[in-house]
Amino acid sequence: MRMFYPRRRRIATDASGNIAIMAALCAPLVLYSLGLGVDYGMMTLQQRRLQQLSDLGAIVAAADIHHAVDSLVANFDENGLNIAVRTSSGYATKKGLLPLTADLMQFDAVADFTPGTYLADASVPLGSRFAAGTQPYDAAKVGITQKAELFFATAFAAAPNLTAVGTASASKLAAFSIGSRLASLNGGVLNSLLGNLLGTSLSLKAADYEALASADVKLFPFLEMLATDLNLTAATYDELLATDISYPRLLKTLEKSGGLTPTVTKSLDAIGKSLGANQLKIRLEGIFNLGLAGERVIGSGSQLSAQASVMDIVSAAAVAANQKKQVSADLGAAVPGLGTVKLTLAIGEMPKGAASNAVGVTGATVRTAQVRLALEVTLLGANSIAGLRVRVPLYLEVAHAEARLASISCLGGAARNASVGVEVVPGVAELSLGDVDSKAFVNFDSPPRVTRATLMDAPLLNVSGLAHINVTNLSKSKLTFQPSDIAAKTIKNVSTKDTLTSAVQSLVKDTDIQVTIAGLGIGLSKTVVQGAVADTLSALAKPLDELLFNTLTLLGIKIGEADIRVTDVRCQQPVLVQ
Repeated sequence: MRMFYPRRRRIATDASGNIAIMAALCAPLVLYSLGLGVDYGMMTLQQRRLQQLSDLGAIVAAADIHHAVDSLVANFDENGLNIAVRTSSGYATKKGLLPLTADLMQFDAVADFTPGTYLADASVPLGSRFAAGTQPYDAAKVGITQKAELFFATAFAAAPNLTAVGTASASKLAAFSIGSRLASLNGGVLNSLLGNLLGTSLSLKAADYEALASADVKLFPFLEMLATDLNLTAATYDELLATDISYPRLLKTLEKSGGLTPTVTKSLDAIGKSLGANQLKIRLEGIFNLGLAGERVIGSGSQLSAQASVMDIVSAAAVAANQKKQVSADLGAAVPGLGTVKLTLAIGEMPKGAASNAVGVTGATVRTAQVRLALEVTLLGANSIAGLRVRVPLYLEVAHAEARLASISCLGGAARNASVGVEVVPGVAELSLGDVDSKAFVNFDSPPRVTRATLMDAPLLNVSGLAHINVTNLSKSKLTFQPSDIAAKTIKNVSTKDTLTSAVQSLVKDTDIQVTIAGLGIGLSKTVVQGAVADTLSALAKPLDELLFNTLTLLGIKIGEADIRVTDVRCQQPVLVQ
């Protein structure tokens, strides 16, 4: 008994073998943790592989979206994968279509295919850009579900389902413009206005301007010729657009563009010669915006057939060179029905990248310029005031019109088989009869002050007038260009053709006329004199309409309207978008 207690105390205090015991007790936990680590690593690899398969499947489906299911089955089979594609009528497999009640255990995985449209617009949240089931289809979403493979955890846990989703859409690009049009142009008005913008004197005929308006040049070949003339090598298109060039250089390069008629080249040559030593400088980035295509090296070219009107280039370049400057022109008797006409024009500075011709993806915009125009017309009065001179000062301000590339829907079959949607907001206008503050005229940060104007100031007779009208259309209008419209380069208009005429007529009709004879005030519409003044103003509506229309046409602008043209569109190889 005496020996037992010391031995017991010795055993109780003996620490040898503790590590082995603890290791034995912890071994299951260690093995469990190692097993989980191995299984987690394997699941990570499986998930990565599944994502690659879904991404590749989305690209395959988007490449031929109308035969996407067959393409997916063939692609999976070529990669040695037994994956079924779920459809509304069953499971598509390499062995044919199986019913929805088929045993899924025989497949490596199951894929779900969803067609739709994709809007590549940075202003739209990423998760909302793909619209499932919306036609015409130009994008595909492919999700693949597979049971995870576990090696150690199967003894105490069920294998989870792994899912990966990929979305692909055809890369879409369009060339479009705002303000290009054909019109019956008044040569006298355009000679005066364009000549003053360029600081020269022009004598082109109306037929010359109409020829310039009807001629198109291919944008990328034109820019490449210009780069050659400027000895620019290894530069990008954007670097070319940001380079200062002279207006005569621009005209010379335009003359060398293919497909131009002798009338067009002769007119361009005449404008160039009239400039003489005047080396007016411009930057083409105020006229063209090439979007992502601008990052390419000059000469690498683009398959996109972007085109621009020669008249649009000539006039837009003159406008770009005169932003925030005041231009005055004496039109004389250039417009039948009017006496003397003095015109003062101010052009607002365009936002950077807001050109009138653009190449871009969904969300790209084109704009016209913001302009202010003051006219002072003098003519002889009618009826009882015949022989007396009537002065009519007009002020017109037109905000920029804007067109935004809203959608490009690839219709399949060919790269150019696509429809293009364009959202357009025409320029709102403010038209006034009255005197305008000349000091505030060129300050586009504040509106000029328009006050009552003296229309007649003769012995014992004074006539004054004031009128104001707004042409507003702030809502967006949606234009759709089908493949046939794009091939024909059809110009579409967002408003009616009589907006300008209606505005001028309303202005004249609503003018507040006040007449004073020998210091005595006479009420509105109560005297023969007042009626004669109203008749005189009414006769101005048609010639003023012609004058304003042709002046704004040169600037690529119409009141309350916008003309849009899409010259080409391309649906390129599909790319992953989500």
